[in-house]
Amino acid sequence: MRLSGDIDAILKKVSRTLYLSVAVLPEPVRSSMGLGYLLCRALDTAVDTPGISAGQKLKLLSLARDLGKENSRAELLSGLRSLSSQPAPKGERELLARFGDVLAMFAALPEPEKPAFTDLVSGVASGMEMDVVSFPGGRPAALPAAADLERYCGLIGGEPGRFWARLYREAIRASNRRWGNLPSEADAAMIGAALQITNILKDMAYDLSIGRCYIPQEDLDTRNLRPSDLLDPASMERLREISVKWIYWALDRLDLCESFVSSIPKTELSLRAAVIWPVYWAMDTLAEVSLANLLDPGARPKVKRRRIYFTLAATPPLLLSNTAFARGYRFRRETLISSLTGGDFEGRAL
Repeated sequence: MRLSGDIDAILKKVSRTLYLSVAVLPEPVRSSMGLGYLLCRALDTAVDTPGISAGQKLKLLSLARDLGKENSRAELLSGLRSLSSQPAPKGERELLARFGDVLAMFAALPEPEKPAFTDLVSGVASGMEMDVVSFPGGRPAALPAAADLERYCGLIGGEPGRFWARLYREAIRASNRRWGNLPSEADAAMIGAALQITNILKDMAYDLSIGRCYIPQEDLDTRNLRPSDLLDPASMERLREISVKWIYWALDRLDLCESFVSSIPKTELSLRAAVIWPVYWAMDTLAEVSLANLLDPGARPKVKRRRIYFTLAATPPLLLSNTAFARGYRFRRETLISSLTGGDFEGRAL
């Protein structure tokens, strides 16, 4: 199974920087990662479509959780195709219009390979159900408790992490049969959850504008805040301590990346690169998040393009040395902690 040229072009349009990591992977990992992403991305587009009811969205997500059944796939395809005329970015409309081709690729997979995809889609769909139920629209509503946000990140980010580790495990076994230190699914799930909370923090202002406050109400209560208060950028100072808490939550999970990268043989250069880049960019994003007013729609924190290119250019020594990767990660970690604590840290990073 390989992604056709036109489906790959859609993947590039809807996956942004993720495409850089997917593009370097060897086959069949590359196509499997791409297919898994497109299945989930189409559901994300449906959930974000304002023109359909919550009931319709929940039905589509329920069908997606039965992706292994042919009749569920047919009904899901019909439902998603009907959304292709709704307002959405061009790449997302193209994905919905061509979703039949995406489902056909899934249906053509050998039976032993399908469970990894159905587990991925079912887990992510469960997280999206939380979006639909928790955020009815209008004024912002908050998730009730920290446990809810942790569960959400575990589904939306953690399940793709598990899928990622499964694909890596099979790829490593295919060319390194004696390699015993295989990537941990549990660690990958934690790293995936950290990547998700990073996205939530950097996109906070936008999410609030569409009624979604992922910051738990129990956290907001500690600062006497309501979700609607966060529509005012001046509330950022009261929110700062809470955002720092979740940055540290992400950092605790990203710290697993050193052992995860070490578990990938140095002969698997592209597999290592596809882990290193998202981790480094997440750390760079968290550094921006730590300094930004997350409630200001005009000040969305993001990694500058030149920083992305710098990381790409500095990649070769990281692929062959776990120590070099760890040095770059720890530099970013110390820089981030210095920013959070108001300290002063100097150094150089790859």
